Amino acid sequence: MAAVRLGSVLPIIVGLAVTAAAPARAGQSDFWFTDELAPYRELVGAYRGGDAGTAMAGVRAMAPPAVHDLLDRVRAPDTRLTGADAEPALNERLFRAAAMLHLDVVELLRSRGLHRGAEDQLEIAIRWVNLSARDPEPVGSFRRRWFLGAALLAFEYGGWQDGVAFSDLACGLLPDDVALLTAAAWFNEGLALAPLDATELERGDLPRLQARKRSRLLAAARRAGAALRVAPTAPEATLRLARVRMLLGQGESVREQLTALADRGGVPRAHAYLGRLLLGRLDVEAGEPAEAERRFRDAIALMPQGQAARVALARLIEARGDRRGAAAVLDPVLRGEFGTAIDPWVDYLLGTGAGPGLRDGLRREVRR
Repeated sequence: MAAVRLGSVLPIIVGLAVTAAAPARAGQSDFWFTDELAPYRELVGAYRGGDAGTAMAGVRAMAPPAVHDLLDRVRAPDTRLTGADAEPALNERLFRAAAMLHLDVVELLRSRGLHRGAEDQLEIAIRWVNLSARDPEPVGSFRRRWFLGAALLAFEYGGWQDGVAFSDLACGLLPDDVALLTAAAWFNEGLALAPLDATELERGDLPRLQARKRSRLLAAARRAGAALRVAPTAPEATLRLARVRMLLGQGESVREQLTALADRGGVPRAHAYLGRLLLGRLDVEAGEPAEAERRFRDAIALMPQGQAARVALARLIEARGDRRGAAAVLDPVLRGEFGTAIDPWVDYLLGTGAGPGLRDGLRREVRR
């Protein structure tokens, strides 16, 4: 493999390179800093220096098996060369940068419909980021956030099915990660509620499709439940579990948790709104319209732009024959009083689009 000449893009490693004959006890970095790895190391250095185009072109020109060969020869972590998660050692910084570089190539290839190549690059990226794994893995660590960013990327380009597939892998590696488990619950819920396949319906496969939907909802409940075992008061995991149980016809089993969330101080406003909205829907199902109306009005008081709560309240009011009252509830929305404000229910269903911002933050970290 010919060396890639990038000038002085790697001032951080001047004087740190060691020879290929370095003793094995030096651990990870003795191979990372060898002359043999210099071309690849320079690509990572270019990426850290902000020249993502050169770096991405360089790694795309390398055959994936060649990069795997390099990875196979990076030995187990040497504790003398391991920093803290917030202040990683130099070799760990470079491993993280390599993981982000390949993840960016994944995004580029997926945006062009080159899914096979993207899968190859993702496998490489996962191997690089796992070189900085810790036991126990710190809460909010770079590696945890990287896997969440990669899971959201899978969803952004591949929809619910790809989100489920990648989050299954990620949760297997990080089974106590609340954010990953909650995202996995969301992906499974979304996949369960995705439109049915018309061809399968025509073949009379409705019972099988319904069974598959239930299976996915149960998977969502397991993921949300696992998140709550780690963090019993996690707001979004509570909402996810409540919503899925409601879809399974088991809403009453989570009323207590949902009520505690809705009435607890310090909960983010959007989550408190959603808690009241779901409780109101439970009350409707339980035949308690007065209590449902109270919850919907509470939700609107918290977030006046909440269209879902206004529509739910208007339906209740119209059902008792007060069409004028129902119209008054909806009127501010119809007049555009809230502009382009997004109802939290829309974010709940479709996601907040947090992936790009999360990955941007990770890029900034590896370029420090």
